[in-house]
Amino acid sequence: MATENGHREAGVADHDVLVERRDTTLVARLNRPEHGNSVQGTLLRDLLHAFETADGDDGVRAIVTIGEGSTYCVGADRDVLGRVGSEGGINFHELGYQGALGGDWGMPPLSAVQRRSDTLGFGRWVTRILDVSTPTIAAINGGTAGGGLALALLHDIRIASKTAKFAPVFIALGVSPEMGVSWLLPRIIGWPKAFDLLTRVRPIEADEALEIGLVETVVEPHELLDAALARAAHFAQLPPVSVRMVKRLLRQSTESTLETQLEREWHNQTRLFGFADTGAAVKAYLEHL
Repeated sequence: MATENGHREAGVADHDVLVERRDTTLVARLNRPEHGNSVQGTLLRDLLHAFETADGDDGVRAIVTIGEGSTYCVGADRDVLGRVGSEGGINFHELGYQGALGGDWGMPPLSAVQRRSDTLGFGRWVTRILDVSTPTIAAINGGTAGGGLALALLHDIRIASKTAKFAPVFIALGVSPEMGVSWLLPRIIGWPKAFDLLTRVRPIEADEALEIGLVETVVEPHELLDAALARAAHFAQLPPVSVRMVKRLLRQSTESTLETQLEREWHNQTRLFGFADTGAAVKAYLEHL
């Protein structure tokens, strides 16, 4: 299927996530603006499908996500939070599998016994996103909270509009982090800053997010998508296998010993030096010295 600009689409173009191909970049728009692009409905399923489809397309060299409307992603839907408040608590474990919070996660269905013994929940979705080897860029155009913050953290690069705000909200709601936030955040900004951010009630502005290393760049709202696409275009100029291996090595390093990483690096090098792409890259590098 083609877009109005004639670019071929990858993934899906469902109601909750709109997918557009921009040259070598796949742009996935979170499309629940009337609900703050919350993770209810089929948003997680559609987004996961778009990511995994793009990852299997050699023509896609980067993935960009951005929210429709004035928010990036507010996490849980306000209606679900309202139900928790009115009922004084709910069975969250069953709620998620029933789809009231996460919709269709894009996961194989589990039986009642499997659900009760499951220890990952949303983690099943998180691990699949982290397994995507194509570089991912979050273009954070507005408010992001809770699970929306988690979604932003799952990207390799975060670029924020000056109108962006970041609200962990977990502590304010009396709950704890989810969707990998407690693992990702301290690795991105450090343990003390992560603890400070997760125990705040008020959101932080884009400038502070830049200062603490939560985002890479802050731009004017009208420049956000172009800035993300320019960053994505950079990856298209690099040897694709090398880029994917760099991403994989960095992910693996968080749980590895030095010796294990040295072995992985050596394994990658012995493979890459045999590729034609490497020969072309070396030749181009030497010509520009």
